Amino acid sequence: MKLKPFALERWFGKYEFTVRYNIAESCIKPFTVSELEEICRCDLLRTEEISNLGYTDSRGAYELRDAVSKLYPGRTTDNVLITTGAIEANYLVFMALLQPGDVVITEFPAYQQLYEVPRALGSEVKTWNLRSESNYRPDISELDRMMATSDVKMIVINHPHNPTGASLDAGSMAAICEISEQCDAVLLSDEVYRGLTLVDGIATPSAQLFSDKAITVGSMSKAFGLSGLRIGWIVGPEDIIQKCWTIRDYTSICPSGPSQVMALSALKNIGTIMGRNTSLARKNFSILNQWISSNSDIVSWIPPCEGVVAFIKYNVDAGSLQVARELAEFDSVLVVPGECFEVEGYFRIGFGGDTDLLQAGLDLTAKRLRAM
Repeated sequence: MKLKPFALERWFGKYEFTVRYNIAESCIKPFTVSELEEICRCDLLRTEEISNLGYTDSRGAYELRDAVSKLYPGRTTDNVLITTGAIEANYLVFMALLQPGDVVITEFPAYQQLYEVPRALGSEVKTWNLRSESNYRPDISELDRMMATSDVKMIVINHPHNPTGASLDAGSMAAICEISEQCDAVLLSDEVYRGLTLVDGIATPSAQLFSDKAITVGSMSKAFGLSGLRIGWIVGPEDIIQKCWTIRDYTSICPSGPSQVMALSALKNIGTIMGRNTSLARKNFSILNQWISSNSDIVSWIPPCEGVVAFIKYNVDAGSLQVARELAEFDSVLVVPGECFEVEGYFRIGFGGDTDLLQAGLDLTAKRLRAM
């Protein structure tokens, strides 16, 4: 198994902690421990559970699995495996289920892991292209055609979508689930941004609502603002959870105990947590929308419907890597070049952070683009 360098992570590794204006992050603004303690009305760091720094149940604490299962009606703790972030969750699913020669259909553009790991495992990856003219929403008829020409082992989807913020309506999710079941293909639905809605009445439903066979991945990072906890999960059929659990013995062994305690506290206060996060996301989305309108001669977009990332098309005669590098090195502004998603002429902005930092970063971005 030979993995290509993860372009997005290498980009962050070079600039993430050196720039002043990071408007590339894909998460909502992280909570501090004190902020989380205020919401949860407890001293998290002094609880008996968090003071134990030993190994934990390798499946994840029962109480946390129970809380996660309640996010997906009809599921129980036996349908949940707690992981070290969503990235481990996806990795375990691929490792447990894919073999050389398997055909995998994955949406594109996409988070690199979702197609690169299957390729490294020897699978044949076919891209299901999301197009700007369709607002980056998947064409179900195209999926039908792709399924008819191959014996597909797995379909991989990611909505709300990274890097575009595109949503998926209930009808489309139901259709994808139906197609996967009819063709006896595994459906992996990466739903890490679910819950951060930017437009009233638009919210991607979980694949769990439409198929008992679907596999869903979630985390405390993107929508919850607790990325530093490194807590994610897999929800799916018991036999698949067992297979992923077996592979997990060879990776992280078990999730962090203190992180699980804080994740459980957050889930018990999910209304307050998501209220804060949605309010900030919508406020910053409005600022980004105004920036796009004010600079429509040099930038354009398909507005995201959910999450806190947007894929911005720019009207400058320069490659995305050059644009992003000049912003980082001359203006101390971090955006993600489209090259990290194998799409030129774009960059990704994350608008979930501090409002003032976002505004300053956007202003500098416009000045840089106009100077190029």
